[in-house]
Amino acid sequence: MKALIVIALLSATAAADPVADAIAEKLQPMLPDNVGVAQVFVPAAFAGASPANVIVEPPSSQLRPGRPSVKVTIKHKTLYVPVALAAMTDVAIVTHAVASGTVLTAGDISIEHRALAGAPAPAAQVIGATVTKDLDAGTPLGAHDLVLPAPTPRGTHVSVDIAHGSLHIKGQGTLELAARIGEPATVRLSYNQTVVKGTLIAPGAVVVGDQP
Repeated sequence: MKALIVIALLSATAAADPVADAIAEKLQPMLPDNVGVAQVFVPAAFAGASPANVIVEPPSSQLRPGRPSVKVTIKHKTLYVPVALAAMTDVAIVTHAVASGTVLTAGDISIEHRALAGAPAPAAQVIGATVTKDLDAGTPLGAHDLVLPAPTPRGTHVSVDIAHGSLHIKGQGTLELAARIGEPATVRLSYNQTVVKGTLIAPGAVVVGDQP
């Protein structure tokens, strides 16, 4: 599992810097589970160094999310290098360059489980959101990079898919509260007026219980 995390992490480094990638790769196994390297701030003194010569000294105490410094040696030069650590989470990544004002579709993004410096955009809600600036391919979406679509308003008629084990019922209902895609939704069922809680998976569709 650690190896998979490291592979994802190599593409997560803010810049394509081989030294930063090497530091992140060597530091990752020293971190607690579900914590990753979001960014490495390589000092100018290490610029152009060979990543093959990177040595990261194990920390004296367990590292946690934040911005600690780790002891790094490259050949005969030793420096403390700041790193941004964050909890691993689902992050939406743009799969190609997108321009400011683009409304994102499923074809524009992929989802990776990785660390991200700063607040990530809610991965379940980025489809239909509007990008606020030009983004290069491979850019992770932060909360400041887009504007979420308006919530589906209260009173909207929706299809309801109720699934609990072998029980599977489809019907219609009405939203009791406004909700965005990926958020909890409260629905009053049309056939018996019962109020149920599920997840809005599309502007006109709610799933209750086990999602398909």
